[in-house]
Amino acid sequence: MAYHNSKERTKDSDSLKLMPKVELHCHLELAFRASTLQRWACDKGMEVDTREAFAKAFLVQEPMNDLPSVLHKFLNTRDVIDTEDKVERLAYEVCEDMHLQSQVRILELRYAPSFLLDAHPAMNADHMLEAILRGIRRAEAKYPMVVGLIGLLQRIKTVKENTRWCDWILERKEHFVGLDLADDEVAHPAQPFAPLFRKAKAQGLGITVHAGEPNVPGAAKNIWVAIDELGADRIGHGVQAIHDDVLIERLAHEGIPLELCPWSNVLTQSVPNLTMHPFKTLMDRGVQTTLNTDDPGVMDVTLLDECHHMMQHQGMNVSDLAQCNEWARRASFIPKERVASVWPTTIS
Repeated sequence: MAYHNSKERTKDSDSLKLMPKVELHCHLELAFRASTLQRWACDKGMEVDTREAFAKAFLVQEPMNDLPSVLHKFLNTRDVIDTEDKVERLAYEVCEDMHLQSQVRILELRYAPSFLLDAHPAMNADHMLEAILRGIRRAEAKYPMVVGLIGLLQRIKTVKENTRWCDWILERKEHFVGLDLADDEVAHPAQPFAPLFRKAKAQGLGITVHAGEPNVPGAAKNIWVAIDELGADRIGHGVQAIHDDVLIERLAHEGIPLELCPWSNVLTQSVPNLTMHPFKTLMDRGVQTTLNTDDPGVMDVTLLDECHHMMQHQGMNVSDLAQCNEWARRASFIPKERVASVWPTTIS
C-alpha cells in the first residue's frame, strides 16, 4: 500500500508540474528573481552577499510580527530597482520564472507606476512602461505564454494623484488589460476612487480591487464596496468573504472570482495557517477560487508551491486545481484570442 501511495503521489506531482496554469494576481515590483536582486543590491553597496543576509533584508518567509519591518523589505526592493534597464530585466525574468518553474501560460502582472517613481524621480513613467513591455515581449517570443498588464492605483495617494495616474493609464490603454486598487484598505477606503474605476470600466478595462484581505472586523464589507461602487469584475484576495454568508452566495451566483493568495495570506496573518485558509470551503460553496502568488519574489514562493500547499493542507486534488485554472483562464482580462493561442486545445 505504501508503494501504491508513493506511485500515486509521484503521478500527481508530475501531472501538477505539467498542468498549464494561470496567474492573475502578481505584483511585478515584488516578483524579482532572488539572484538578480541580490546582485543589484550588492552593486549598490548593500552587504547582502550571503543567503541569510539577503533574506533578512528582502524576504518575508514567516508570518509578520509587525508591519514596519515588512514594509522595510518592500522599500529595500524598491530602492534597488532604480533604472529602466533593471525594470526590463525584472519583467522578463518574472515571466520566464513563472513559465519554467510553474508552467504558467497566462500571466497578468500588476504594477503601480507611482511606486518606483516615488523613490526614483529621474525615471520616466513612459520609459518604464516601454521597458516592461520589452521584457514581456521577449518572454512571449521565447515561451508559450501571454502576459497582460494591470495598472495599479495606490489607496494611500490622494484622489487628485490617482486621477492623474488613472488618466495616464487610460491614455495608454492599448498596453493595459485592467485597473487595480491596492494598499491599506483599513485606513484608506475605496469609495473616493470609485469614479476613476467606473471611468476605466466604461473604457473597456477589466476591474480588480484589493478588498477583504486583512483579518479585521468588517473587512468583508470592502468586497461589497468593490463590486457595487467600483464595478469590480474580480476581487484581489477577498479571503475574508468567508465571514459573510450573503456575500458568498452573491459571489457564487454572479460568478465573481476571488484572486486568492494562500501563502501571502498566512504571511500577512490574514489567516492563521494554510490548513485554516478558507480556500476549499469557498470553492465547495460555489465561489470561483483562483490560485495566485501575490509577491512571489519577496515571499519566496512559486505558483507550483501554492498548488502543493493546497493539496497538502486543503485536501485538494489535481482535478480541483485544474478547475481553479479553468476559472482563472475564463476570468483573465487578456483578450480571448491571445489566451487561446497558448492554451492547449485538449483543455476546455
